[in-house]
Amino acid sequence: MRGRATAQALCALGLVASLVVPIWTPASPSLAHAEASSPTDALRLPEEVVGADSADVEPPVNIDAASVYAAGRGMAGVAVLDRLTGSYVDNGAGAHTAMGSASVIKVLMAEEILHRAALGQIQLGPMEYSRMEAMLVDSNDPAASSLYTQFGGAGLIMAALTRHDLSESAAPTDPQYWGNTKITAYDVMTFYDSVLDGSLPAPSRDYLFGLLRRLAPIASDGFGQLFGLAGGDPTLNAAVKQGWMCCLDGVRNVHSTAVLGAQDRYVVVILTQYPPSLLWEHGLTTTTEVARLVLGGLSH
Repeated sequence: MRGRATAQALCALGLVASLVVPIWTPASPSLAHAEASSPTDALRLPEEVVGADSADVEPPVNIDAASVYAAGRGMAGVAVLDRLTGSYVDNGAGAHTAMGSASVIKVLMAEEILHRAALGQIQLGPMEYSRMEAMLVDSNDPAASSLYTQFGGAGLIMAALTRHDLSESAAPTDPQYWGNTKITAYDVMTFYDSVLDGSLPAPSRDYLFGLLRRLAPIASDGFGQLFGLAGGDPTLNAAVKQGWMCCLDGVRNVHSTAVLGAQDRYVVVILTQYPPSLLWEHGLTTTTEVARLVLGGLSH
């Protein structure tokens, strides 16, 4: 799996939020050097990285500023993979700390279902595809729960974790709640890399990432999804899955994960958790600022 060996060498969202919030507008970051001229600029890769001509160059990936910022915001896991060069970087222990998945696990559920369908083990009809679309585009929880129950419950998640060798993650201890799956930033990065590297046939892979690229600005529960790695420069062609929930293990979680760049070059995962006394704004600000700093670091 391209990038996987290098990543290992260098390393060493159900309880879903019941609070419905409006579309989130990023607050101005507290860091003086973190200013951007526009919201689009805040989530734009340097032109030389996005352009096709960068294929012959191995850019450094430096997330020092993102790591320092995240350290002051509670627990955060940050993992970044350049699939072209195989270079990987994360923020240390945080990237290997298990957190409640919230809706991020929906991507793994969808991939496992598509995998079984590709093998001929199951057949998918219009209802299943409609639910999968709602689950990923609108982050619809009832649709996810229906698919979860139909295709094996916790066993569905365990199968995906095992097949992708996600050893830092675990299926929910209470099988009623898929959002209680534990994940790490490193494992989510590994999962995306595995899918891009061929865990699904090309038509199934393109269908999956096509849904992630159609991320709805507002989720079915009313939560605004344009935070973190979403809502930025459209030339990034980002395939995004967000996550949010409160309060598994007495914490609040806000996550942002994406595959982006020319030819799906980069995998970026940002997971956060913090006390529930801090409202959603805290996590939304954290993920968006970390995203800005990480993407700004993907340069020659």
